[in-house]
Amino acid sequence: MINYVWALILISSIFFSFINGNLDVLEKAITESSSLAVEFVLSFCGIMAMWSGLMEIAHGSGLIKKASKVLLPFTKLLFPHQKDPEILSTIIMSFMANIFGAGNSSTVFALKAMEKLDEQNGRKQQASNDMCMFAVVNMAFAPLFPIMTIEIRSLTGSHDPYSTTLPSLVTSIITIIISIIVCKYYERKSP
Repeated sequence: MINYVWALILISSIFFSFINGNLDVLEKAITESSSLAVEFVLSFCGIMAMWSGLMEIAHGSGLIKKASKVLLPFTKLLFPHQKDPEILSTIIMSFMANIFGAGNSSTVFALKAMEKLDEQNGRKQQASNDMCMFAVVNMAFAPLFPIMTIEIRSLTGSHDPYSTTLPSLVTSIITIIISIIVCKYYERKSP
C-alpha cells in the first residue's frame, strides 16, 4: 500500500511540475534531497559502528550479563511460568540492548526470544501470554541514553539535542507500566 502512496506522490509531483513549467525545480529538489539523504545515512555509520562495538565489548566482557541480573526479578515477575533459563536470558539480553540504546542488537535477541517462545507455544496460530507480554514490553522500552535520537537531532540542527531524553524515559516507564497492567489483565481473563 505504501508503495502506491509513494508512486502517487511522485507522479503528482511530476505532473504538477510539468503543468507549472517547473520541471527544473523538481529535478534540482530530487538531486539535492538525494545527496542530503545519502549524507544523512552515512553520518550514522560511524555512530552505529561505535555503538555496536561498545555493545560487543560490553557483551564480551560480561557487563551485560552482570547488568541483566538486575533485570532478572523484573523478568520473573513478567514471566512467572517461564522456567527455561535460555529463553529468560535471551529476553533479558533483548531488554538490556534496548536499555543501552542498541536497537539493532535488541532486534536480534528479540527475534531469537520470540522464536523460542513460539516453539514452546507449539507454533499455534495464537500467541501465548509470554509472547504477548514480551512483544509489548520490548516495544515499550526506551534507551537510557538514546544515542540515535540525539544524533538525528544534532544533525538536523537542534539547539539542545539531549532535551528529549528525560521525557522519552518518563514516557517509556509509563508505557511499560500500562502495558504490563493490560497484559496481566488479559492473562487473567484468558482460559
